[in-house]
Amino acid sequence: MKRFSYSSLETYKKCPAQFKIRYIDNIRKPDESIEAFMGKRVHEALEYLYNEVLDGCIPFFDHVVDKYNSNWQDKWHNRIGIVRTEKSTNYYKSLGEDCIARYYRKYSPFEEPLVGNEIELNFAIDKDGKYVIKGIVDRLDHDGDGNWEIHDYKSGKRALTQSQADKDNQLALYQIGLMSKDKEIKSVKLVWHFLQHGIKVESVRTEKQLRDLSISIKKQIDKIRSQMNSGGEFPAKESILCNWCYYWEECHVQNGANPFIK
Repeated sequence: MKRFSYSSLETYKKCPAQFKIRYIDNIRKPDESIEAFMGKRVHEALEYLYNEVLDGCIPFFDHVVDKYNSNWQDKWHNRIGIVRTEKSTNYYKSLGEDCIARYYRKYSPFEEPLVGNEIELNFAIDKDGKYVIKGIVDRLDHDGDGNWEIHDYKSGKRALTQSQADKDNQLALYQIGLMSKDKEIKSVKLVWHFLQHGIKVESVRTEKQLRDLSISIKKQIDKIRSQMNSGGEFPAKESILCNWCYYWEECHVQNGANPFIK
């Protein structure tokens, strides 16, 4: 593999077998959870909102929700799983609307020093370009004086504590990517928006923390590549997380269709 992402590396940690099925065998499936589907539609609505802001227009809240509902309808498919069967589709749809409403009320009139949305990053964490990372930043702000903010929207029910945010690697990895592109950086703030809770958590990283993260990522990539080159096994890690896995049918330790996904 030439390029890795934070999500692919986390998949390897969680279950090497799932990593192999998805990223080496390149088996892609349309299956997704209702929570993931809802989160994508919320992200799209906020992207629409800020694209309008970039064009000099603040859209009405109703227009943002209309975009959310339109995308929900257009992109709905029959391979969306609802594990919590006591919850209806309408429950999750309304939950997404609530996330948007909570965010809109809190941040209107959206005067952040916005640079762009859904910004794709491709960068190397070494000088020789052997360790290439790809990722997408939900939103990037810059005050014009060297101070940057990397924003991430989370629509799930779990919010990070300050201690957890200070140890989280995803946005820190994106900071490494940002700093590889722009050398005139004074500061970078990492910002998570937990939309169900209406809160944000901020964190900063030291140069040592970023160096240590780069070393850790390179070691993980070396381990994966070594397994690939030697024909080594990618063992399955059986756990309760298997109940949410859409690669159950492809996994060598499971049989038949996943009975937990309806």
